[in-house]
Amino acid sequence: MLTTRELGEIMGISQQTASRRISICVDEGYIERTHTTDGMLLQITDKGLEELLHVMTNLEVAFTPPRDEIVIEGRVVTGLGEGAYYVDVYSSKIKAALGFKPHLGTLNVKIFDDDSRKAVGRMKNTPPLVLSGFSHKGRTFGDVICYRVKVNSEIEGAIVIAQRTHHSEDILEVVAPLNIRDELKLEEESKVTLTVIPLHMMT
Repeated sequence: MLTTRELGEIMGISQQTASRRISICVDEGYIERTHTTDGMLLQITDKGLEELLHVMTNLEVAFTPPRDEIVIEGRVVTGLGEGAYYVDVYSSKIKAALGFKPHLGTLNVKIFDDDSRKAVGRMKNTPPLVLSGFSHKGRTFGDVICYRVKVNSEIEGAIVIAQRTHHSEDILEVVAPLNIRDELKLEEESKVTLTVIPLHMMT
């Protein structure tokens, strides 16, 4: 059993700071605190465990030796029907940053396996292209992060990750200069491979 003073010494912080951080973790639901006759019992919650696993995965991704390619696999799913509107609004910025006028719509790819989730994490640790946010017709649009990819080794496009999105993290939106679904004859649940193109290899 540790005292808050001992915990502070281990963490290199004061006892007061250690106590404050414990209180924050309790308030955020990461740990549960129970007072006993011997002092205080701290127990990690499911939410806290989930956060620790998330941190561990990010550390694993950050320290994984770089490989030649980052390949993400997923399946085509139907989107929310908002892609065309947002691609149109960001169209000029996409053309300036990526070098092509985007087709008005996105290909939505759902990630199902852990290897591809790790590949997405590795991708996010590479330098992205950033479309800066702006205001348009009284609305504010946030930054969009872009990663160039090749779809099924045939069509060059980009994964776009909006600062504000209604999609889950397992859904990736891909833009391209043409209709990817039609060009590659993709249907619902069709398997798709996205190969990330590093910035230094972009033409």
